[in-house]
Amino acid sequence: MTQIYNIYYTKLSIIFFSFLSLLEFTNFHKLKYKSFQIKTRKFIKNFEYHNYQREYLTKKIKKYAGYELTSNQAYFLNGIIRKFKPKHCLELGVSRGGSSILILNALKDINNSFLVSLDINENCYNNKSEKTGYAVKKYFPELAINKWQLFTGRQPHIFLSKLKMKFDFLFLDTVHYAPGEMINLLEVLPFLEENTIIVLHDIIYHFPSLKYYNQKDIKIHPSQIYLISSLMGEKIILTSKNNNIDNIGAVILYPNQEKYYLNYFLLLLSPWNYIPNDTFIDELIKFVKTYYKKEIYISLFNRSIEENKLYIKKYELLSRQFK
Repeated sequence: MTQIYNIYYTKLSIIFFSFLSLLEFTNFHKLKYKSFQIKTRKFIKNFEYHNYQREYLTKKIKKYAGYELTSNQAYFLNGIIRKFKPKHCLELGVSRGGSSILILNALKDINNSFLVSLDINENCYNNKSEKTGYAVKKYFPELAINKWQLFTGRQPHIFLSKLKMKFDFLFLDTVHYAPGEMINLLEVLPFLEENTIIVLHDIIYHFPSLKYYNQKDIKIHPSQIYLISSLMGEKIILTSKNNNIDNIGAVILYPNQEKYYLNYFLLLLSPWNYIPNDTFIDELIKFVKTYYKKEIYISLFNRSIEENKLYIKKYELLSRQFK
């Protein structure tokens, strides 16, 4: 009798939690989105995006949104959105929600526009006492009404596969260690419209970060600059007054990105800083088989894992020898 009860209880638990999961995604209907077609986005050489409609960034917005972005970078992100007026925006990497505030503020008067924000962490990576994205509802709740949905705790492709939506804007700012953003790109590509704008923060993060690490323990990787260099599209790079390259850039993707998928899978053969856990790897292999299909992509992904497992193991052995 006890065994029958346990089986019955287990089945009820599965049904209950499945229902909760369904509710989480059903709530997304509040965003009232419509299908749309993107007009061809033309790259304008030397257009000053960081000066375009700067008045949208009030002192309050800059105060609470400028956690990770400088004022110049915030103006750049604002200008890109105000110029091209994307409708379906996606953000990977939320932290406190500073960039979410900037994006939502730039979208506030664009009809039928919204932002979906995804983060693997349920709590801020650098402040575990706060929930990921807390700053949006704490300081700017009016921006989130019918414009914002936040999903946390899983990898992006898990949510995107269930949402089954297309996006025309992506802000990518996640781990900055390989294979982080390289895998993130593969997770979102099947859900991007043609001519999507991708903004990448910390494209030269690896240079200023060097001074914070002991040379024997460097775990930084130029993943963002690899990514923006490899993306097939028109590049928009922000420079400062003295012509230095700033730490943010954008790409307007060329149409028919399927032609360039091989480029992005080849990026995975660069050295990694960490190996994702087995559960994530198994989920990602299923995802790649479903959305990319070609055997060469699966082969490249599997080979990159095998080689990097050996590489990291050897690196760890050598590190211990030199300590």
